[in-house]
Amino acid sequence: MRRHALNLLRAVARRLWRAALRAVVAGLVFAVCLAVALRLMGVPVPGPEELLDEFEGVSRLAEILS
Repeated sequence: MRRHALNLLRAVARRLWRAALRAVVAGLVFAVCLAVALRLMGVPVPGPEELLDEFEGVSRLAEILS
């Protein structure tokens, strides 16, 4: 019985991991396609350096608020 429960837990964890990985990959592909489409239409899109600067600012804000 214990082995069955452990195998069931492993299967659930494996499915959750796969779903999370698929969601991350799909989100990255969508973001890249959206950025390319916006650039082709002439909309100013921030570069990776600017996005990283903004992310660091959000991280610092989270540290201050926690």
